[in-house]
Amino acid sequence: MPSPELVTIALNGLHSRSPPLLRNELLEVVDLVYAAALDEGASWQDLGDKLMTLMGAQRATLWLADEAGTPGNLLMRRDSYDDEYASRYVLLDPYRASAREVSVEETVRRRGDVRLGHEIIPDASYVRSEFYGDFGRKSSRRYLIGGLINVSKVIPLGLHRDAAARPFGEEDKRTLSQLLPHLQRGLQMRARLTPTTSSLGAGALDALPIGVTVVDREMRILYSNAEATTLLSDSESGLSSSWGRAGSVTGAGRLFARHPDEDARLRRLVGAACRGGAGGGMQIHARPDALPGDTAMLSALVCPALRHLSSSTRLITGTSVVHGAASVLTRYLLRPSLPPVGLLIDLFGLTRAEAEVAVALAGGVTAEDVARTRRVSLDTVRTQVRAILRKTGAAGLRDFERIIALSSTMHASESMCAQLSDNDSLRARS
Repeated sequence: MPSPELVTIALNGLHSRSPPLLRNELLEVVDLVYAAALDEGASWQDLGDKLMTLMGAQRATLWLADEAGTPGNLLMRRDSYDDEYASRYVLLDPYRASAREVSVEETVRRRGDVRLGHEIIPDASYVRSEFYGDFGRKSSRRYLIGGLINVSKVIPLGLHRDAAARPFGEEDKRTLSQLLPHLQRGLQMRARLTPTTSSLGAGALDALPIGVTVVDREMRILYSNAEATTLLSDSESGLSSSWGRAGSVTGAGRLFARHPDEDARLRRLVGAACRGGAGGGMQIHARPDALPGDTAMLSALVCPALRHLSSSTRLITGTSVVHGAASVLTRYLLRPSLPPVGLLIDLFGLTRAEAEVAVALAGGVTAEDVARTRRVSLDTVRTQVRAILRKTGAAGLRDFERIIALSSTMHASESMCAQLSDNDSLRARS
């Protein structure tokens, strides 16, 4: 367990007037959020169980799609009620209908906003609804407390009590409002990291196309992976440091943004995450004199430091969150990664060989190099290139590069983000 001093640090970002027992329970939930995000000794169902215990709820709902695209409730083990909900009652759910009317932009403005069921729709209307009469009554959905999370789409989070329980109240709202930002950050971590690997040791981190830097509240760098080290040594990058070695280093330098205003904001986000808050996201420009509206070079996500995101042996064991430290995840916005072979096969009907050649060519390799690497004749590669141009509809290699760039954007926005369930996907599978 964390030392008393570190527990105190982490609790600074939680409700200061909460009873000690509740504060400890909140800390345990926060730890579970990040443990589940990286599959580090806990599952999302474990988190759901803890949330239901903390909130005195009988059901917890957060519907997302898994890697295969199958929608499911992330917070509970699938049961017959989930099957009924997915096949029919999602279309009748008045709370979900209300959530569908909220845009991603609105959820940003309402971040941390938690509402009771009767604040979303009148209680009398809910009780008279077909949803409650045919389904909600028998599935412990009499009372609701929930909030909205955005990870490329709006996702409603709900906790439900049955008719025998008391309604949720203002104290419940205060409790959940402290946890909602951490759930948001955990889902962002899930989207950015787990598609690459489910066990993030130091070697796996160095293979990530995302920069991972762990800093303390003074912005001292405790760890950086290979991509972060490359990024920090890039003169065009909006981030920098006074050192350039990958690995776990104590007191080896400080992380800073070149633009003073952005550096101040980065420090505020890191400070909040170090104190137990959920951090936040920001864009970082390439040069200190960048003006509003200039093209951003970097996307940065600040969140509490996670034990998986450092190889330091002195970090706390037994918890996912490293208290008093923050992780800064960075990636270039103007350097799209190449799309996966499978995506090109699905989009354009390429054969696997053609898709592999397409990815190689988009990466700057010449046809001669492709032929040599694949141990085929140059004529074979040229035939494949003609097939690629025909199937993709490209007028030439320059046009082909544009199409590949668009495909890369699709991959970044869909494959690297959580595949979220919505009304259409659930209807298609009903």
